[in-house]
Amino acid sequence: MTAPEILSALTTPFTDGEVDSAAMRANLDRLVTLVDGVFVGGTTGEYPALTTAEHGSLVAQALEVFGPQRVVVHVGAPSTRQALELTRQARDLGATRYAAITPYYIPATPRGILRHWAAINEECGGELYGYVYPDVAVTDLKPADLPEVLKSGIAGIKVSDSASRRVVEYLDNAPEGFKLWSGNDADVPAVMRAGGTGTVSGVSGATPRPWAALRDAMRDGDEAAAVAAQAVIAQVVPVLGSSIANLKHALHLQGLDNGEPCRMSIDQPDGQTMTRIAAAVDLANQ
Repeated sequence: MTAPEILSALTTPFTDGEVDSAAMRANLDRLVTLVDGVFVGGTTGEYPALTTAEHGSLVAQALEVFGPQRVVVHVGAPSTRQALELTRQARDLGATRYAAITPYYIPATPRGILRHWAAINEECGGELYGYVYPDVAVTDLKPADLPEVLKSGIAGIKVSDSASRRVVEYLDNAPEGFKLWSGNDADVPAVMRAGGTGTVSGVSGATPRPWAALRDAMRDGDEAAAVAAQAVIAQVVPVLGSSIANLKHALHLQGLDNGEPCRMSIDQPDGQTMTRIAAAVDLANQ
């Protein structure tokens, strides 16, 4: 079995409305020995609610702990101008791996996506991955249109929600060696069977041990251990993965976040959900 690359999509902790650097560092320090890398400033990190300076501070912390080869910096924005500002900042901080969601809010055509990603790729001086999440971005990139946007120079894509159900189709339209990560935390075995690279997983950022166990079992060819790890993942993801607020509550239960609400308009879990989150955290940490 081929081992997946587990990239944990990080939440952004807040205290009194401001980014909590100490909480961020505590989670980075915990994750560094368990996962292959981190995805910084993405959807799970509430990136539309971060200032450019805050985005930079998160990137700097991740690079300090994980090093540039293990950090993927999300530099997506509605406009190319905004994305390039984030790209230059991350590049100057030492980043070498980048991801950018398709232009969003106003839908873009494949030609628009191509121009957007090509400009970022030229500026970053590293490896760029496209990010396809039509359910929130409005813009979609269909598998049949992937060959056109490959002219931008992207080395891979991350696909989320409805796009994550097209893994096989994207890979069928990609050249050999093209990388693909799914944002579907619970679908790692299927992604790897299709020829994918791994997962960008928000839930692994809160409860990393099952994903570490799955990766190690797949690397070692231990099918029984892989099945056992996947069984835990299948129970944890529906509870934690449904909301960024749920992930933050899971971190709070482990002393890694103060439990402050999200900056974006995301409802806090109710009492019943908190009980389910606690059970999921206990299961993941066994």
